[in-house]
Parts: sequence; structure tokens; C-alpha cells
Amino acid sequence: MQANTHSLGERISQLRNSKRLTQEQLGQLLNVTAQAVSKWEKGDSLPDISLITKLATVFDCTTDFLLGRVSNLQAMLPQIRMELRTMTQEQKVNFLGEVIAATSQNAPVSASNPSLTQIQLGPSGLGLWAKDRLVCIATSLFLNEATEAMNESVEFPMNILPADIITVLNELLLNSENLQPDFTPVEHSILHSRLPADMNFDKLIIDCIELGFVDRVRGGYRLNVKGDIATRLFSIVHRVVSKPSSFTFDFS
Repeated sequence: MQANTHSLGERISQLRNSKRLTQEQLGQLLNVTAQAVSKWEKGDSLPDISLITKLATVFDCTTDFLLGRVSNLQAMLPQIRMELRTMTQEQKVNFLGEVIAATSQNAPVSASNPSLTQIQLGPSGLGLWAKDRLVCIATSLFLNEATEAMNESVEFPMNILPADIITVLNELLLNSENLQPDFTPVEHSILHSRLPADMNFDKLIIDCIELGFVDRVRGGYRLNVKGDIATRLFSIVHRVVSKPSSFTFDFS
């Protein structure tokens, strides 16, 4: 089993940092010194062959990945499918949460943090994950379809919020031309003109602000982060529930 000293050292360093381990902590897990780990990462030496499997176990990766023999993700699907069949629902959620975390353009955050709820929103779509409990992934195409469908004269399926409030939130959401909200305010007069004349505009705005979804700013009103995400999730539920023919059930 051969590996380039520098590439293996870089991979160990990257994986160690992704696990938020110090060199000393990794050394303790492997019964080696922090100095030994430092030498591996600098490319001054290689870990003993007996430690390769242990390193892969600590980093939750394959020995092939550790040694730089990386295949494309499509080729790994058969193994992933087999592994998923043996996982509990909580394990599946956590695995998919790691996938969502990996799509972030920012520094990766480990989904092992028990208090972590992670939301990704950008040009590629929306990903929402809560440890052991929830995974939701929606593409940008579906999100745009969902928000547009909210304009149809269809009663919101679960009446989570009054229909008038949802109308206001959706109008503010549609002000954004892409999935990266810049929270540009909508002028008072423009927002008022977009809403049905029989709506009590002033009361609705106060209700939305008290709900914590809308901010009153100089120049008008805007959705805040909480309101933006919540409105998109409402639209996802609306889109899915309003198309019952798309439901599938697995009773296995």
C-alpha cells in the first residue's frame, strides 16, 4: 500500500480539522504522539501501515479516500444504498445532514454537534437539517414553482397562518429575484398596491412584524431571515400537499 507522503499528510490534516481534533487529540486516539501526527501532516513521514485502518475509522472514511484513491460519487451509490438499508431513520437523517453541510461554500460544519440545526439557502436551492429529526432538500426550480403556486387562489392546506398574512409574506418574498435574499425593502405604497383592496393593510403589517417575520425599515418593509425561510417552507408544504397524486407510501 503506497501513498504520496505529502498528499497523505494534507489529507490527514484536512480530515483532522474537519473533525475539529487537535494533533494531540488525534494522537491519543491512535496511541501516538502529537509530534508523530505533525510529521505526517508536514510530509516528513508516513503513518505505520497498521494505523491506516484506524485513521479511516476515526475520520469516517474509506482507506482508499484516505490514500487519495478517490472514485466519483456515482460509483459509490451502490455502497451508499446498501448502507442506508441498515441505518435507522435517525442515522439516515444525520447522514443526509452531513451531505447538506458539505454543500456549503463556507467552512464545513460537522453535523455531529447535537444542538445544530443547519439551513443552506442559495442559487442551488434550500437544504434544512435538524439532528436526528429532519431533512428537507428542495432545488431552486422547485422553490420557484412553489412560491409562484402560492399566488393561485388555493386555500393554504394546513392553515398554519391566516391566509392574509401568507399573502403579505409571499409578496415580500417575490420581491427577491433569486434565492439569495438581499432583504431589499418593498416601498409602503408598492406593497399596498399589490394586495387586495379589502385587506386591512396596517393591521396585517403589524401582525407580520409581531410574528417576527417582517421588519419595518426606512424605505418600506422586508422579510427578515426567519420570515424568508419560513415562507419558503410554507410554500414547499403548499406545493406538495396540493398535489396528492404525487404521494407515495412505504409500509415496509
